[in-house]
Amino acid sequence: MDNASFESGIAEKKQSIWLDRLNDFTNQQESVIFAGKDETANYLFEMQGGAAVYFTFNKGLLKLEKFNSKYNDEILVDMSLDDVGASEGNWQFSDDQEEKKFVELLAAAADGKSMSDGEIWFRSFSQCCGLQAYCIRFQIRLVARHQEECLYYALIHNNTKARHSFKVVSDSESIFRAAAEHANIYAWEYNIATREMRPCSRCMRDLNMPPLVENYPEPAIEAGIFPQDYADMYRHWHKRLEQGESGMQAIIPLTKDRIPFHVRYNTEFDKDGKPIRAFGSATMVVDNEKEAEMKEIISSLTMKYSTVLKIDLLTGEAKVLNIGEDSSVEVQSHYYAGEAMSFDDVLRDYIKDYVHPDDKIAVQRVLSIKNIKNALAHTTAFSHTYRIIRKNKTMFMQVRLVDMADKNKVILTIQNVDGVMHLHSQSEDRLKLDLEEARQEAAIRNAIINNMADNETAVLSLINHVLGDSNEVSPDIVEKVRANVGLLEELSADIKEVSNLRILEEEANKSGFDIRQLLQVIENFGRNIAELKDIDFFVDEDFEGVSDSEVYGNMLYVKRILFNIVHNAIKYSRPDSEIHCMVEVREHGGRISCKYKVSDEGIGIDPDFQVQMFEPFTQENRQVDDWGNGQGLGLYVAKQLLDKIGGNIAVYSAVNIGTIVTVSMSFDIV
Repeated sequence: MDNASFESGIAEKKQSIWLDRLNDFTNQQESVIFAGKDETANYLFEMQGGAAVYFTFNKGLLKLEKFNSKYNDEILVDMSLDDVGASEGNWQFSDDQEEKKFVELLAAAADGKSMSDGEIWFRSFSQCCGLQAYCIRFQIRLVARHQEECLYYALIHNNTKARHSFKVVSDSESIFRAAAEHANIYAWEYNIATREMRPCSRCMRDLNMPPLVENYPEPAIEAGIFPQDYADMYRHWHKRLEQGESGMQAIIPLTKDRIPFHVRYNTEFDKDGKPIRAFGSATMVVDNEKEAEMKEIISSLTMKYSTVLKIDLLTGEAKVLNIGEDSSVEVQSHYYAGEAMSFDDVLRDYIKDYVHPDDKIAVQRVLSIKNIKNALAHTTAFSHTYRIIRKNKTMFMQVRLVDMADKNKVILTIQNVDGVMHLHSQSEDRLKLDLEEARQEAAIRNAIINNMADNETAVLSLINHVLGDSNEVSPDIVEKVRANVGLLEELSADIKEVSNLRILEEEANKSGFDIRQLLQVIENFGRNIAELKDIDFFVDEDFEGVSDSEVYGNMLYVKRILFNIVHNAIKYSRPDSEIHCMVEVREHGGRISCKYKVSDEGIGIDPDFQVQMFEPFTQENRQVDDWGNGQGLGLYVAKQLLDKIGGNIAVYSAVNIGTIVTVSMSFDIV
């Protein structure tokens, strides 16, 4: 690396060669300032915004040709040069990269009309101070050019102190971040008035949080960072912050993986004592792993209960073993803090804040320590059902007490039985509806049977057409008859099965079947009948990414749905037209989805009729030929069965243009 030396260039000490080259300056004003013979020009040079210099740079040597007094005051005073051009004071670029940056600055100044700007690091050595590093900011422009030599003007600033200060702050931040990473710490700031949260960089990186979270803590709860069984507790924390709570802490399992963290809040107050913001942190728990594991075991075993307590009948103390969304705020707080509590105090507050007014006296009597002792002296467990009012809604709860091996301790569980009680109260109304539902189900069953009969008639007509009036049966005719007899047998078997009313109970008739084979049956059915009407029938199947076509569902329903939409397309299409069936089967999330789209060039459906096309026994008074005869059940049956298996159907149609029917279904993989 070449040295870059500042060698003095004051006109009074040493004549600059550029004084003989004034005609080479880019403009006359610049040459007048450099010559220094005009008082106004000298004044302007001295009154620049900082240190100003004229210099040349050649083969790594930086040589000063002229400078103002501020150069001495602002540059040399902080550096280890005794004077410009003294025997001490050779400046060197701190490394090759800095010299390269400086050359690029000069090139930019030589090519452009404006000043080029940049910071360059130098190092300087002197007997008094040794080796030191300096950051100099240059604002450079070209002022003269003589053959291959260039003269530059520059405003220079010593930015060393500012850069060192920035480096200290940056290093401190890096150290803090590294320490936070090592300690598994997440931090955030919460604005109590606006409910805005600003997360740390690690929160944004690991938890995909934005730089500003509004309406906190709801987004963190919705994202699963705080599990649902801790949601009410965490919301209550933020209400306590608004009320002036100075600090809170608890061990909470965070994220969907339920990793235990020690969560803390510390509050900052203004001069009037009003809470303005809170600083939160979450540190991974390492010392309480066994305790956290035990809590998780208890939580999984008591999942159906909203509250589980262990009560000491001698001392009256209670320990919270598990909580749920219906637990009182006080119980949740004791659970998170891991503290024992007075059962009588908790019971008193629970009855006052939650229990229905008509049930307060009974709950107080049943759950008194005295009554619990008396009851468990004669039995091992007992329960009591009562009502609470929570979020302006009345709910039924059931409390159950079970004795332990230590007869002085009992387990108390509280379970939400609202659904059971409402089901019981609605059972009488349900019985009244059962008869009507049975009638509707029977009507659907009969519609399916009639619809299958239509399909069966179509196949019989096909067989008659194949046989014709000929007394001789060729091998081709035999094969066609056999194929269609096979279809007829399938339809007959389906009719026999659907005649049982239980066919309408979806779960009772699920089984494993191969969706690919079933689609082949539908294709054979459609192709044979379409051939009879001189209709071109095309099928395009897409099973991309599907590893196994075995699914679990109601095969009869699926077959009936697809039979109907294909049969309808054929019935209402003209000879020499085309029908296209596009099948898309995909596998994702342990399920198989199937989209079956049938497009025809038939007579279409009138817009006025489309509003009732899914009603039973409805049919437009338009048909292509005798094939159009039917009972108007095709779309009705397809829609009814799709509703039962959770599928859907979409129909798009235009008169004399055609119809597109799309059916979507999904199944579990066997």
